[in-house]
Amino acid sequence: MGHPLHAPFTHFPLALWVAAFLGDLVHAGWGGEFWRAFSFWNIAFGMGFGIVTATTGFYDLMKIPDGKSGALRTGMFHMGAMLTAFCLFGVSLYFHRETPAAEPWRPLPGLLLSGSGTLVLLFGGWLGGQLVYRHGVGYDR
Repeated sequence: MGHPLHAPFTHFPLALWVAAFLGDLVHAGWGGEFWRAFSFWNIAFGMGFGIVTATTGFYDLMKIPDGKSGALRTGMFHMGAMLTAFCLFGVSLYFHRETPAAEPWRPLPGLLLSGSGTLVLLFGGWLGGQLVYRHGVGYDR
């Protein structure tokens, strides 16, 4: 295709998971079933796209040329951060499922997990930028 497969897929889980965190903030502040469901479905679709993104990312990681040890090390940290974010959002999905309204504490774990996931996601995204713009991975000179 002329470029690494990973790059076009990264936007979907990033956008969906950040939107879920913003939905969690609104839900925690003002309540409403809509915002719980909004976050639930954004996380769920983000998980689906995350599987595709991780698969293509692993493939592209294996294509880093020998002699680029700094890029490979950054790529491993990037992969670790993104898998951590994936797991945090996966556990958060459990707390976003439909539950009886008698559980007012329920939004707090989901909010904390999606907030932590978002922070890790942003750090991992920054590492991905380092791979491209600093190490030249995926850049055809």
